[in-house]
Amino acid sequence: MADPTIKQGSKGPAVKKAQQALNDRGYYVGAADGIFGSQTKNAVTAYQTDRKEDEFLPLSVDGIVGPKTWARLAPATIKKGAKGEAVKLAQQRVNLYVGPVDVDGDFGAATEQAVKDFQEYWGSLTVDGIVGSLTWIALFS
Repeated sequence: MADPTIKQGSKGPAVKKAQQALNDRGYYVGAADGIFGSQTKNAVTAYQTDRKEDEFLPLSVDGIVGPKTWARLAPATIKKGAKGEAVKLAQQRVNLYVGPVDVDGDFGAATEQAVKDFQEYWGSLTVDGIVGSLTWIALFS
């Protein structure tokens, strides 16, 4: 099930998940307490502002964590065989470090190798060719 849209005044585990993801990316909200207050809204707004002109998955700046912001903030684990926008985002980010790999949304052998090269380059990641939460964080999704 997809994460729900959350905004100032929201409470619960989805808020805590978003707060932890923001903290992990350097957009500090303080303790991940599951309460979407002004500090969380400010962090979401800053996160969205930094990604509003992204080529592959731009974000609107509204302080609300909806589907597009979730896709950037807490993207799904992807691996060989995956297709879609999350793959394009991973390909784009990998190219910043170890590319080149085609940004085509198809997680094939070349993307898998580029992800492995990135994981090795980063140093503290498991080199498995899978883009999971730690690799996403390292890629600054």
